[in-house]
Amino acid sequence: MFNTEIYPSTLVYILICIVLITIVSIRIWLARKRCDRSYYIKHLGLLLFVLIYNIVGGLFPDPGFGFNLMAQNIFIWTVGLPAAFYYFAYLKNEYNLVFFKGISLEAIGIFTLFMFIVLFILPYIVFQSLDVSRPLFLSFFLIVLLFALATSAQQQYKKYKGHTSKLFKIHCINGILGFIGLISLPVTILLFGDNQLIEHTCFSLGCFILSVDFFLYHKRNREIKNSICLDKLSTREIEVFSLLLNEPHLKYAEISQKLNISEKTLSSHLCNIYKKTGLRNKKEIEELSKSSPGILAA
Repeated sequence: MFNTEIYPSTLVYILICIVLITIVSIRIWLARKRCDRSYYIKHLGLLLFVLIYNIVGGLFPDPGFGFNLMAQNIFIWTVGLPAAFYYFAYLKNEYNLVFFKGISLEAIGIFTLFMFIVLFILPYIVFQSLDVSRPLFLSFFLIVLLFALATSAQQQYKKYKGHTSKLFKIHCINGILGFIGLISLPVTILLFGDNQLIEHTCFSLGCFILSVDFFLYHKRNREIKNSICLDKLSTREIEVFSLLLNEPHLKYAEISQKLNISEKTLSSHLCNIYKKTGLRNKKEIEELSKSSPGILAA
């Protein structure tokens, strides 16, 4: 299309991404003084990566460009890898998923980059064939993602069963569907090779499903506000609760120091917060923070 390798379907996904990026950018500007701004920025990052992947994957490889096909293919995969990893990190953080206990995202990223060099770039340079390097790397990548999918599906199902709210049930389902969109990337490439229509459709749809959650974000926050009766909290209790939501990993001593109160006073505030909101402990506040960041700002 337009004398390029871009399929009409890929052009449609590019245009949808641009529209969504515009909407999210406006939300970021409107939320510039609110603590939930980071949630919008993360979603903007996801859309930008998917946009770049569609553009680069649509344009290349093209014999009409002035550099060889091997360099073009390595360039495509070098762009695709961080796009897939950001997608993975987004799912992990925004849906509060635990895949590999004790292993940080940074460690996973470094290991994935190492395997990319060893299983894709080096074999491709040595054997001069995608038919050798592509299955090597993607098979490894797929095994890791299938394990992560099985783990996340189990976690999301438990959350789904535990929620009575339709909005949160949709949130759980969308998390799994979004993950399937990520896994479709290695699956479609392994099964169909460089089939732009199938590959870009599956991957882009996964991102667009996650964008549904973006548009339901305010409704989820409003429902939480109504269900946990935030209006019953005192000004000081809201301050404590807000700090816990924004920085859920803080220890009690650190919270006391930040608020300039004793731990005994903090304990009293927390008891009142749990009683008035129906939350049982700090862990539930942490999970609330992950599922609906910036709830007090919405």
